[in-house]
This record gives sequence, structure tokens and C-alpha cells, in this order.
Amino acid sequence: DVSERLIAFVENSEYQLVETLAEECAALVMNEFSVPWLRLQLGKPQALSRAADVGIIIERGVRQGGVDCG
Repeated sequence: DVSERLIAFVENSEYQLVETLAEECAALVMNEFSVPWLRLQLGKPQALSRAADVGIIIERGVRQGGVDCG
């Protein structure tokens, strides 16, 4: 369910920055699926001619044990 929702969201988005898209994806998962903490990795293949992929990894929410991320 999460994968299908994220795919639909990304396909219908027009974000220019991978960072903004990552933040919106994280918020979507946390809000719609009641996820208290997540680590999200998002890549943009072929964004740079000399790199196979560029991307970002973010952590958001509160991890078990009370560590606040983000």
C-alpha cells in the first residue's frame, strides 16, 4: 500500500528539488500510514552527467526509545 501510494504521488508531482520531494514523501507516509519514524532514501538517476545517481537520505519522526529525528 505504501509503495503504491508513493509511486502515484511521485508520478503526479512536479518538484524540481529531490530534497523537497523527499520531505513531502516522508510527510505523506507518516501522516497517511501512522508511521512514527522513518528513514527515506530517494535518488534521481542521471541528474548529473558524471554520476549514475544523486540523492538524499532523511530520517523523520521519533524513533523507538525517544530519539527525535528531524
